[in-house]
Amino acid sequence: MGMLESNKAMNGKRFVANLVVIAVAAAWAGAASAKNGINDQLQMSELNKHNAINDGRGYAADNWAYKGGSYYEQNFSALTQVNDRNVNRLGLSWALDLNGVDGVSATPIVIDGVIYVSLPGSIVYAVTANTGKVLWKFEPKVDASHGFSSSWTRRINRGIAVHDGKVYVGTADCKLIALNSKNGEITWSSSVCDPTKEHGIAGAPLVVKGRVYIGSGVSDFGAVGHLSAFDANNGKELWKFFTVPNAPDSHTKSKAMDIASKTWSEGYAKDGGAAVWGSIVYDPDFDTVYFGTDSASSINPEVRSPGGGDTLYTNSILAVDAKTGEYKWHYQAVPRDAWDYNANMPIMLADIDFDGVKKKVLMQAPKSGFFYVVDRSNGKLISADNFVPVSWASHYDLDTGRPVELPGARYYQNSDGKALVYPGVWGGHNWQPMSMSPVTGLVYFSAWNLSTLYATDNKAVLGGVLTDTYSSGTSPKDVKGRGSLIAWDPVQKMARWKIPQDLPINGGTLSTAGNLVFHGTATGLLNAYSAENGQLLWSKKTGSAIHAAPVSYNVDGKQVILAAVGAPAMARNSLPAYSVGENARGATRLMAFVLDGKARVPETKVREHDKVAPPNIPSTKEALKQGEELYIRGSCWLCHGPHADSIGGSIPSLTRSPILQSKEAWYEVVVKGAKQNNGMIGQGDFSPEDAELLRAYVADKARGQFNSKK
Repeated sequence: MGMLESNKAMNGKRFVANLVVIAVAAAWAGAASAKNGINDQLQMSELNKHNAINDGRGYAADNWAYKGGSYYEQNFSALTQVNDRNVNRLGLSWALDLNGVDGVSATPIVIDGVIYVSLPGSIVYAVTANTGKVLWKFEPKVDASHGFSSSWTRRINRGIAVHDGKVYVGTADCKLIALNSKNGEITWSSSVCDPTKEHGIAGAPLVVKGRVYIGSGVSDFGAVGHLSAFDANNGKELWKFFTVPNAPDSHTKSKAMDIASKTWSEGYAKDGGAAVWGSIVYDPDFDTVYFGTDSASSINPEVRSPGGGDTLYTNSILAVDAKTGEYKWHYQAVPRDAWDYNANMPIMLADIDFDGVKKKVLMQAPKSGFFYVVDRSNGKLISADNFVPVSWASHYDLDTGRPVELPGARYYQNSDGKALVYPGVWGGHNWQPMSMSPVTGLVYFSAWNLSTLYATDNKAVLGGVLTDTYSSGTSPKDVKGRGSLIAWDPVQKMARWKIPQDLPINGGTLSTAGNLVFHGTATGLLNAYSAENGQLLWSKKTGSAIHAAPVSYNVDGKQVILAAVGAPAMARNSLPAYSVGENARGATRLMAFVLDGKARVPETKVREHDKVAPPNIPSTKEALKQGEELYIRGSCWLCHGPHADSIGGSIPSLTRSPILQSKEAWYEVVVKGAKQNNGMIGQGDFSPEDAELLRAYVADKARGQFNSKK
């Protein structure tokens, strides 16, 4: 078991979030083992028609029809057949290996006995929920050749939406596609953005009341972020909301852009920004759509907006009218961001009692390391408290809603242009889904305590800033316990319990009315904890790291816990020591668990790379240092890893690549972009001399790896 840090007493204060259902707690405490006890209790409320596919107000039960279980994104299941008293009987019912090399980030959708799940490349599977038999597979021909953004988003897909006989999926080349849910055939396809202008789509769409909402994907190379709404029946675009002001007079004037333009020193975002690649949530109480936004390039705000300005609507939560897309309000968590603390992380809705006053709130635990509670009627900050160590701000001023920053964190103001900052560039919590139990009133999510050494460098490809993610204090040798599963109390504004994890970056969570929290880890374990006190009750090896959130559903009278298993390739390449444990690099698969399941976990086969003797390129220590600087400045590490030896997925290891053997081939691929159709974007700013310095550096790395494995 992990060490438990817990307040033994809850001070007698429990509240019911979202919809007030006292019967939930009663059913859990007194009849948790009853087959449908909690279902019957929930159905006493007209608002909790949780089995109705098209009614997202209630809790998920027989179906898991929405990415977050319901409109409220609480990732909570009302089923209790599997509970804290019998979870130790949980066993594998079936497993299905999926033909995907880049892992899985998506939360599965389950409707009427069919599982729908997406993989990188916008591949979609439909699978029987009781046996794991593939019904159909859709695999579009996604063009990843347009630029970095299409290459990046080709290797990530965070989910789909299913509604009224259609499955909706976004693609890296900027399409929104509607599929027939019965056979996977294309019903319609619409253009969302322009992939030639560094757009791409990796996020999940949202479908509500005949409208599909989808965001644009990347903010690093000039794309202007936006959220679009389409007619769910025919794919016609209904409206588009831009998140930053583009070049003067290029967009229709609006209230939102009038507000935003005043916060940029030149009146507009010359390099775009504020992509909408993550959470999109519908609020039926206000007929409002909320969504988070990314930061912008350059990460250094003195380059992005010289002389000052908050640079709206970067690093913000926005509220717009669901029908028209008209601006309602915004809350900017990190004004004038300098650390890439974007706010695309999961947004959760709830109704919470604060000292006798019930408030409709949204909650988010984004990269900044603070847990935010915001009044969703007006965007006013209610509370913001750190859940991991934070060195960039001491606290938030609740009157202004702004952080009180600490000196020295803004590296570009320091004499050496550097600063070691907590949380680091990957944040204190990222895209992995969080859950909430209306029984305990707690929010459960993965967190990590990592720093980054930021340094200004105008030659850096990504944002004019170098980010050392293996900086002092969080080296690969010092990561144990730096990840955790947190149970956060949004009323008391503190962690009620916290379970350290072996590696920092772990998966999403599912909470259930059976007093359980399910959590996947970077070491390939699916764990079940007591939602009340964090006691580890059950654990199962899956054969591969887990980042996606488990879900639960009912089929043939059995409650199923379904896990989407497989480490996302971009995470395991970029941060191998932080996010992927030994023996956790196996297959991408679905695994369904039921009480007394007897199936055996499939054997995990890890593909070993062939040993390739690297070329011997004469070089000096100074030249190798220059090659390393080029590798970092060009952000090669982001895809190929900090040691140029990608450990899985569709991105090849540079140290084992045949092009390393040839000076000419290396130049054609690395500089001229000969492999651009495969997503390898050429470094056009590199000279032939730069290319050879880089090749010598990678070859030196390759020799070290080759000799160590003889």
